[in-house]
Amino acid sequence: MPKLDPAKPLSRSVPEAARHHLDAAIEQLDEQRNGIETAVHQARKHLKRVRALIRLVEHTHPKHLKPIRRSLSEAARGLSEVRDATALVECAAGLAGYLEGRNAGDMARPLKEAVERRRDLLALEAPSLTRLTEPVIAACREAARDIGEASFGHRDEAAEVLAEGRSRNHRKARATLEICHHGGHPEAFHDLRKCAQATVFQAIFLAEAWPFAMAAEAAEAKTLTDILGHEHDLEVLNILMHSEPHLFGAIADRDRLAELIMERRAALRHEAMTIAARLYPDGAKREAKRFAALWQLAAAKK
Repeated sequence: MPKLDPAKPLSRSVPEAARHHLDAAIEQLDEQRNGIETAVHQARKHLKRVRALIRLVEHTHPKHLKPIRRSLSEAARGLSEVRDATALVECAAGLAGYLEGRNAGDMARPLKEAVERRRDLLALEAPSLTRLTEPVIAACREAARDIGEASFGHRDEAAEVLAEGRSRNHRKARATLEICHHGGHPEAFHDLRKCAQATVFQAIFLAEAWPFAMAAEAAEAKTLTDILGHEHDLEVLNILMHSEPHLFGAIADRDRLAELIMERRAALRHEAMTIAARLYPDGAKREAKRFAALWQLAAAKK
């Protein structure tokens, strides 16, 4: 994954990094070397990285950059059904150990088989791959062009621009965490996961300024992302059990499974909030000043 170079102006390094991931997403969807599911999964990851990169600098020119980010988000959403059904299969598999520990191991196999059947049925009913991928490829090409035409402030302001981008994500995560602590709606935990994902990718993009600290931050944010991702998948699974109950056996089994899923989600939420409090402490302004100074120092050494 390419990193931003402190010695280069943002008008050069940001489009270069964005184009790398946009081209990689196009290549995945064009070639599909390891199948459509893998291609979609990898392409969506590349688009998330570009959106995280845009968030770092979006405040410099929001009228130009925010529509680009939203366009890529909408494009990725068009691929979601291909991935979401498979994610539920992975979620069911990951839940097996927990069910075993709660003396409900006999539920694991029927659950996994149910979501596998649903995934296979959806695959048969899915629109053609061309219809799914063509709009995404077009959106990637348009985004690459538009990012290349963007302005990210004066060259001497790069450290402050990037520090402010990091700080904005930090502040949003803190505010979202407060909502989560007060019995937040599931959407709040989903928003916290988006902040954590942005932290992962932004830390990697900015690693040249503070390599060890950025690596540690990315690792902890990735742990948080994974925990909240599993919690979200369990929420989707629970909704599916209520909307398509015929897939999941007898009422008594469904009720017991729903109870265990809610129990597991509560534990995951608690773990996630503990990590998030450590990852997003008070003092974002002080950290932003420290990061800006380190970015300037890294640029001077180049």
